[in-house]
Order: sequence, then C-alpha cells, then structure tokens
Amino acid sequence: MNIQLTPIFLGIFTLFYIFLAMRIGYMRGSPVMKLFFKMDVPTPEEKLQRNVRAHGNFSEYVPIFFILLLTNELLQSNSYHFLLTSCFIFSYGRLAHAICFAFFDHNPFLRISGMLTTYTGLIMLALSLLF
Repeated sequence: MNIQLTPIFLGIFTLFYIFLAMRIGYMRGSPVMKLFFKMDVPTPEEKLQRNVRAHGNFSEYVPIFFILLLTNELLQSNSYHFLLTSCFIFSYGRLAHAICFAFFDHNPFLRISGMLTTYTGLIMLALSLLF
C-alpha cells in the first residue's frame, strides 16, 4: 500500500486544529493560556462565538475529507497528482474559511472561496470513488 498524502495532511490539519482550539482557550481566559500569553482585555462574545464556529466548522469537514482521502489512497485508483490537487484545494478551503471566522469580522471572499473549495475537494474525492 502506498499511503503518502494522508499522514502528511493529517499532521498539518491536526496542528491547525490545535491552534484553533488554543485560540478559543485563550479567548475564554483559560488559566493555562494565561501562563503563555498576557490577556489585557476580555474578548467580546461575538468574536468568541465566531472563533468557536471556525473551530467547529473545521472539525465537521476535515474528518470526512480524510476518510475519502485514505480510501482513495488504499484503493490506488487515482494518480498521486490528482489526490495532491484535491488536498491543496481542500486545504485552501478549510484554512480560508477558518481564517475568515477567526480573524475577520466580515470577509466574503475568504468565506465564499473557502466553502466552494472545501466542497470542490470533497466532491473530487467522492466522485473518484464512485467512478
């Protein structure tokens, strides 16, 4: 079996997931986060909720992507370049969407492009399994 992409992208996405989780802990004023970062001003509730949503949305889409990617790699029915392309497309989507919610009050380009490329990456892998 030739599983090359799943471990690499799984590692990258896990680190980004931890970053998003730690950011929420920081915004909530976690005592652990206060050991590492100084927090002078409480986070507004709306900003905290946007970050919680960025983390939650990330955790909803990423697992299905990795199930699709691993299945494609195990079946070896697609080229390495096709799978790598779907990984990059999906990665842009998840990062753009998370950055939009975590760091901006309003950014339609990141939000829309993030969701469209997320869907594109998922659809590419799903259709490749069907056909």
